[in-house]
Amino acid sequence: MSVSKNRAGFTLVELLVVIAIIGVLIALLLPAVQQAREAARRTQCVSNMKNVALAMHNYHDTYRNLPYLGFSGWSGDTISWYGRVLPFLEQNAIADSLDWTNRANGGRNPIYRGTQLSVMSCPSDNMTIGESQNGFGDWSHQRSSYAVCVGNTNYAQDDANNWDGLWTYKNGGSAFRMDKIHNLSAVTDGTSNTVMLGEVPVNQSTDGWRGGFAVVIFSNGAGFTGYLTPNTRSSVDGGRRCWDPNDYPTHKIPCHQSGGGWGNATYAAFSMHPGGVNVANFDGSVSFVPETIDIWSWRGMTSIQGGEVISN
Repeated sequence: MSVSKNRAGFTLVELLVVIAIIGVLIALLLPAVQQAREAARRTQCVSNMKNVALAMHNYHDTYRNLPYLGFSGWSGDTISWYGRVLPFLEQNAIADSLDWTNRANGGRNPIYRGTQLSVMSCPSDNMTIGESQNGFGDWSHQRSSYAVCVGNTNYAQDDANNWDGLWTYKNGGSAFRMDKIHNLSAVTDGTSNTVMLGEVPVNQSTDGWRGGFAVVIFSNGAGFTGYLTPNTRSSVDGGRRCWDPNDYPTHKIPCHQSGGGWGNATYAAFSMHPGGVNVANFDGSVSFVPETIDIWSWRGMTSIQGGEVISN
């Protein structure tokens, strides 16, 4: 008597159907996984900004004023507010290594120039060392994700390139200035309504200077301006170099150079988060500002004494 045997395994068609189903499931799950990862990165980014804002407040409590943006001498290549708040970020060793009598670059302050701090790095962005193509040299420099707000103005907060006559530095536009200090009492628009820190984009090139965006360890890259809305593709900069747009592979930032020095530039807030940027206000709170914000609301948020009514 013959006994029939059960067939083992799958046919080719069945195997292809299973593979197709798995592929569809992966395609459905991948965006959710990516969104979850970005949410986690944004949460860490917010935590970093709160720590930096707290360091600013501890500095203010100790010295009764906010730190300088930096000094305008030596072509702006001076140690910025970043160096002054290091002790309040538990970075005393780096702070103790600083030579305040010399420029930040040019072979000086190598520990300061080369040490990347996680608290100053948004995990949604990739940190790079500028001018490091030949190893860590005299002009190599770290970049950071968070810069102070210098108001609705150009970087130097002066009349240069006053395109529309609306610079609000005339109303005390920024609490962070070159060669001048302020305390929190200068923020008459309200500490909960006024931006102290914001995100800036990290240049992915390691070759050459490539402008001041994210080079917050120096005076000439330590801030951003509120003249343009967050994540803008527009540019009215007068002081940055014409880098390759591929230096910012995720968001192409246009090259535009209209002449003048870095003080004429309008470095906008910029992030790798979809839809906007994180900002820390002068009261230490952190919020997400959509890139679609009304430009006048944004300009009002980024000046300290303009008296603007900010709509929600």
